Amino acid sequence: MDLNSSEAVTFLLEPLYDAAADPKMWPVFLQKASDLLRADKAVIVLSAPGNEHTRVCVEFGISPNARLAIESMNKLNPWMAEVQKRKAEGWYSGSPEDEMPMDQFRKSRFYREVLEKYDIEWMAKALVFERDGWMPGFSVSRPRSGRPFGCDEKILLKRLVPHLGRAFKAYRAIGMLRDLEAAGQHALDLTGASCVTLDTLGRVISFNRRAESLIESGGHLRIRDRRLRTVLIEEQKVLDTCVLKACACGASRSTDSGEGVVVLHSAQGRAMYVSALPFSSNQTILDDRPAALLFITPFEEQGHGDHRLWQKMFGLSPAECRVAEMMKQGMEVGEISESIRIKVDTVRYYQKCIYRKMGVRGQGQMMRLLTRLPLTSP
Repeated sequence: MDLNSSEAVTFLLEPLYDAAADPKMWPVFLQKASDLLRADKAVIVLSAPGNEHTRVCVEFGISPNARLAIESMNKLNPWMAEVQKRKAEGWYSGSPEDEMPMDQFRKSRFYREVLEKYDIEWMAKALVFERDGWMPGFSVSRPRSGRPFGCDEKILLKRLVPHLGRAFKAYRAIGMLRDLEAAGQHALDLTGASCVTLDTLGRVISFNRRAESLIESGGHLRIRDRRLRTVLIEEQKVLDTCVLKACACGASRSTDSGEGVVVLHSAQGRAMYVSALPFSSNQTILDDRPAALLFITPFEEQGHGDHRLWQKMFGLSPAECRVAEMMKQGMEVGEISESIRIKVDTVRYYQKCIYRKMGVRGQGQMMRLLTRLPLTSP
């Protein structure tokens, strides 16, 4: 393949951008790059600002001992000291012989204790200087029996530099999102919360393990065609209204608070509470932008255990806990009054006390706070 042709760059771009989305593809990129550049070794290396720390992220043809040697000794690499003088350019592409006489390079400790020991003689590198000083790069090498990298090969690396920069940035961003998602899922599982994420059209995007377990039981909810379906047909409209109201608010299509609670029932009559909260996200990916969160709570997990937590955290009295529980379920003042047979004014008095002790301004904020508290055993 002609290394000066656009076909050569294209040959490497597909596995490079695949690797940006899937870490398992980095070895594939390194192998293809090694084949094209006739190299027997290749690495993706990340160096800290000032080259004080180096990590070999992915390798092809490098032994574990060679990897450790490169990581521990790269700060003594005179080639990297010259490369860092190009920081203002934002990138680098080249070989050691481009920066200094090879006789001088071979006298360095790095060459004697690392390169010579592991039969690495000829090298070429493409790296990017990032704003925070980190230097992610791609290097290929040949043994002493090989030949130096030629002009055409270095031009190919130079043409690859902007794509490397984009791929590294995309890889880091995607990895960060994956880590955040994993951390969020873990946190929800630890607190006992059952959470379902919905897009702007009310379709299911994701759910944590606990929510998955509740839905799989099939007692109250099911997922069909990416939508939540109630087991009892007559409750579907109530759930849809609650969900779409929250999604509209999260998608900035409504000025309504978007918060709501519905009570669903199984065929055996067991209750389950579903709290809907709008969620606004700046991570817009076509139609899958998160717009609402649903928190699912079985009836048996409501009650005295939570009330003890509320008493301890906020100083609510038993009567205030009872009223707060009914408010959390979405009951209006009149319904609470009738249910526990106290005056409407008394219910309103309890509401004011609850808001003051919890430091919230209304029922919506109270629901949001209580929904996010860890569940306790009844």
